[in-house]
Amino acid sequence: MDFVETLQRLVALQKTDSGLDELERMKKNFLQEAATLDANVNALKSKIQEEKKNLEDLLKHRKTLEIEIGTLDTKVSKYLGQQNEVKSNEQFAALKMEIEKSKEEKGKIEEKVLECLFKEDEQKQKIQVLTGQLAQAEKKAAADKKDIQQKVTDCDKSAQDKKEERKKQFSELPQEFAEGYDSLRTHGK
Repeated sequence: MDFVETLQRLVALQKTDSGLDELERMKKNFLQEAATLDANVNALKSKIQEEKKNLEDLLKHRKTLEIEIGTLDTKVSKYLGQQNEVKSNEQFAALKMEIEKSKEEKGKIEEKVLECLFKEDEQKQKIQVLTGQLAQAEKKAAADKKDIQQKVTDCDKSAQDKKEERKKQFSELPQEFAEGYDSLRTHGK
């Protein structure tokens, strides 16, 4: 085998190796794409969990406010019962003022309860929207991952073909050139 033919075979081997390297890069990119799809789905799941926790916090806050309303109702009932037992106008006026104060405080708390109910409704809608988005994202991710898996499989098959071609090309080279090429490929640029 003359030098020119050996050089041509080395160039062909280098092209095969470059093709192998490109297939590996493509496969790596496809796998990163699949990981990104999973990360997006997981981010949506986390967002839904966060919103559900916010809804739970709103429910707890509303329950606390409702308990306060119950306490104020009890207080007002107690004061109303005491009105019949007072002996002076000052005591009656003081009880009446406490009743008014308690009713006013109850009214403010009831407004807060209504605000909580509105926020709960908004939170439920937000969760519903996010759940719909998650379902769509999971469906799209599954389809995209199926395509990506097919591309990865194709890359693996092509890489296997290239490796067999490389093996054949490598065996056709004189040993000193083959060893030198391999050394340059693994240790050089």
